[in-house]
Amino acid sequence: MFMIPVARSHEAYLQFVVEQLDVEYNNPASKELLQKFFADLIFWVTSINLSQTASLLKDRYSSKTKGRKPRDPADLLRSTLLMTKLQMSVDEWVCSLRTMPIYAILSGFSPDSTPGVGTFYDFFNRLWLAASPHLTKRIKRKLKKPRKKGKKNEKQEPRNPKITEKLVARALRSDKIHYSPKAHDLLQQLFQTLFVLPSAAKGLLGNTSSFRVIGDGSPVETGARAYGKFLCDCRKKGNWKCSCERQFSDPDADWGWDSYREKYYYGRTLYMFCAADSPCDLPVYPRLFRASRHDSVSWICGYRELRHWFPDWKVGEAILDSAHDALPIYTLLEH
Repeated sequence: MFMIPVARSHEAYLQFVVEQLDVEYNNPASKELLQKFFADLIFWVTSINLSQTASLLKDRYSSKTKGRKPRDPADLLRSTLLMTKLQMSVDEWVCSLRTMPIYAILSGFSPDSTPGVGTFYDFFNRLWLAASPHLTKRIKRKLKKPRKKGKKNEKQEPRNPKITEKLVARALRSDKIHYSPKAHDLLQQLFQTLFVLPSAAKGLLGNTSSFRVIGDGSPVETGARAYGKFLCDCRKKGNWKCSCERQFSDPDADWGWDSYREKYYYGRTLYMFCAADSPCDLPVYPRLFRASRHDSVSWICGYRELRHWFPDWKVGEAILDSAHDALPIYTLLEH
């Protein structure tokens, strides 16, 4: 680990962008190109204040003064957001930073000093509070794809019919919220501090003293293969349906039912808590669950976590779909 980075203010970043754009695009023709093709992107990225990133990540860096000076985490986070918005891979983005000065400048890097692929992956590792990128082991048996299908917009029932009742009973045993640390906590802290709380302070989320929350899950397919990589030689013997353990590149994914598209998918469920009073339904707490988990179970687990992350907010109304129409959930909300 390297020494703690030195952060700059958002005003200093904006000044850097103005100065560097004047240097790199110093003639009328190039400035016209910027205005025509990059005006929206410039406005989008320069309006995000990420100056607190370094202070939030200080524990992920070493306090020693020796070693190579690290880059400002705010610049790496800003560059990651740009990369995601432009739908590029890390390799493609690193190449674009070196060939397109506008991307480097908007990230906060000098065009002649941009980070490499390893720098980004090292930054990603700092954002994840676990030794392994996966929550389950990579070598395991293949998951069987379910066969029973539902109708259009018909949610599948939970595997355990009484699971919601048990979870709510456990949640109501104590008024105190018991939260166990998770690997994604730092990501949630960054999202909360840099985006959610500033939006709430500007009134973009409605009244947090009587907060109206929307909760719903969306299927997220993974690019990994559902059948994994064979580690045995059963296929050479003619057995193509062996039950031997295989290696999976995304072992945390499993099979879930997409009621809208009427098909099974392999991946996860993105359960999103959004502000109902926001003009754009702004998200306040995103959470990834297993694809096989029912939305009612995701709501109970996620709602307790939401209250942990925003203890000063008071929920006044919850807007949920038919998948949450269970008596234990009404009991939890009334409580």
